[in-house]
Amino acid sequence: MQNTINSLKSQSGMGDDSIHELLAHSTLLHLPKKHVLTSSFLHDPNFYFIERGIARSYCVIDGKEITSWFSTEGDIVFSTNNFYGRRPGYEYEVVQLLEDSVLYAIPVKVLEKLYETNLEITNWSRILHQEAFLVNEQRLISMLYKSAETRYVELLQTRPELFRRVNLGYIASFLGMSQVTLCHLRNKIK
Repeated sequence: MQNTINSLKSQSGMGDDSIHELLAHSTLLHLPKKHVLTSSFLHDPNFYFIERGIARSYCVIDGKEITSWFSTEGDIVFSTNNFYGRRPGYEYEVVQLLEDSVLYAIPVKVLEKLYETNLEITNWSRILHQEAFLVNEQRLISMLYKSAETRYVELLQTRPELFRRVNLGYIASFLGMSQVTLCHLRNKIK
């Protein structure tokens, strides 16, 4: 539980009482690699903290998997449609575990009730969503205006652990390039 607690404290300065209140509603899960944690095809009522492991979020578009996000220790993961309500464009969203993982699941309905009664939990969620928005906006700008090489180097500098833990095809998809291009860049930049 330490990765989850450290993340909650560092992201928003949440106090011990609020962390205890939040995690008191959680269920510990041990799930295997390749497990589909959630998808838009399943009604999943939970919000997850990753204590150990890694997950990827992706959509299937024209039969091709497009990776949109990686979540690692201390991060959260959830189905966009199940958390925010049905939204167009997320019909094919899937969250899959890439390693044997330990997670804490909290029902979204419980989390929503905690927002009404605990300002620290509400602020943590607000900060978390603001950070995710900024990361996604930076990624969009990067995809539109930066070269494949620049995107690769930036990911290598900011998230080097992904290259040790994640299939290169998933990383290539996340970077918006082919696996051949990614392999070429890896050989060029060592």
